[in-house]
Amino acid sequence: MPVKPEIEARFEELKSIRQYLHSCPEVGLETVNTAAFVKKQLDGLGIGYEDIGVNSLLAKVEGTAPGVTVAFRADMDGLETCEETGLPYASQTCGRMHACGHDGHTATLLAFAGYLAQHRDFKGTVLLLFQSGEEGYGGALEVIKDGLFEKYSIDYMFGMHNWPPYGENQMIVHKGTAMASEDRFDLVIRGKSGHASVPHACNEPFAAVADFIKNAQSIVARRISAHDKGVISITQVHGGSAYNIIPDEVTIRGNVRTTDPRVQDLIEESLAQLAQGLEVTYGVKAAFTYHRKHPPVINSTPDMAIAAAARVVGQENVLTEELPAMGSEDYAFYMQKTKGCFVWIGNGTDSALIHNSKYDFNDKIILLGASLFAELLDEVLSAQP
Repeated sequence: MPVKPEIEARFEELKSIRQYLHSCPEVGLETVNTAAFVKKQLDGLGIGYEDIGVNSLLAKVEGTAPGVTVAFRADMDGLETCEETGLPYASQTCGRMHACGHDGHTATLLAFAGYLAQHRDFKGTVLLLFQSGEEGYGGALEVIKDGLFEKYSIDYMFGMHNWPPYGENQMIVHKGTAMASEDRFDLVIRGKSGHASVPHACNEPFAAVADFIKNAQSIVARRISAHDKGVISITQVHGGSAYNIIPDEVTIRGNVRTTDPRVQDLIEESLAQLAQGLEVTYGVKAAFTYHRKHPPVINSTPDMAIAAAARVVGQENVLTEELPAMGSEDYAFYMQKTKGCFVWIGNGTDSALIHNSKYDFNDKIILLGASLFAELLDEVLSAQP
């Protein structure tokens, strides 16, 4: 695996950085100490930076002459879960863990920063975005709201994510959609409460609840083409307080995933119609709300990423026909603003899955990820007139 020798020479240092970050995870937008640590590393490399979003930071490396602006992003936040790896560098805080590898992503971008500090002989500007709050806290939106794309005319933006159980020498580049959207919905059904012995004197909401849950599962099967992807999951039902009381109100919550914005529209419309129909059928009040949390991650420059990845791991180890993941990523918001690609890098075939309490990032792919970023920059620069 031909990684950049300047990056490989720092492997022990980079591994130490990653494992330190693993031991002290921070959650959501509260990546105060992580951001401070990254700033200290950038100071040591002589790379300037600015605060952006909420506890995110943006480093800037200027080349020798004006040219394209290329951004690279790493997420920094951990998850709210207890680690069960037993590693010597395991999380020091019960209930917080780097179970998705953002510690490794941060170390990878720092490795690339070190490479750039030695190789500034290019035309253009490189931006390194260290982002908080990827795990459902709107970190990317905070960065965008703070003016990332107004302050800088970004021509391309690239990101990576480790991905078990692919091999550590494999890179996955999707031609188009790489990851699904995530939407959330709430349905509050209100009837008339009363004693369980006289349901005829009440208007119990649970029949409407059961009907909605059953019919929601038919949307994907009957309204969406078999060639498209969609998932509707009911994740919460709340209602009732006693065995002998019919409640006034029941709340249903759920999650929707799809890889196509058109399917996203259809599912939202169909669920709203089901909710409206409950009022007519059961005489209840149905308040339905639908929130689009993340759009799909859609790669617009896969050919650049394929060429760059092939130079790092060999063409035979670049997979381009894999199915999109039904998980979501707030990197998707950046792809609505500029061109770019989101690449998966295998974390090892024996790796625990991400978001698992026994997961750990494979330090070897720091070298691969940073080398991929270096090759992506070369790929962009070589395409310029």
